[in-house]
Amino acid sequence: MNTVLMPVAVVKKEDRILIRKMDPEKSPYAELWALFGGRVEGNDSILDALNRELSDRWNFTVSITEKLWWNEEIKVDHDGEEKRFIYLDVLCSIADGEPKPINENELLQWALVSELNQYDVNPPTRTLLAKLGYLA
Repeated sequence: MNTVLMPVAVVKKEDRILIRKMDPEKSPYAELWALFGGRVEGNDSILDALNRELSDRWNFTVSITEKLWWNEEIKVDHDGEEKRFIYLDVLCSIADGEPKPINENELLQWALVSELNQYDVNPPTRTLLAKLGYLA
């Protein structure tokens, strides 16, 4: 089984976090809200992997303000293969750019932390937001 190393960014600004809903045709969690991640490739650093994905798909980059923890799951990837995903969770702030989706079928939302329970989020996002105390 292949392993995917994926940093996950909690992008925070004051009392809000930035969440996304990906194109349903490209996401294993279609129609669910999620945080941001990028796959580590080659000699990428965690920050390089995140910023490549964020810049290419969402028009912004981040700086890491705090390294949090890790989590893992086994799931079928978009290529149809079952893989082990290891998530490296980090708290971030926007370094450059204005978040907007490049793909018109994707959505972005600045969600109040106090209202996150109103969003249908994917399982890895739910786990991370609960660890942060943002969800019960």
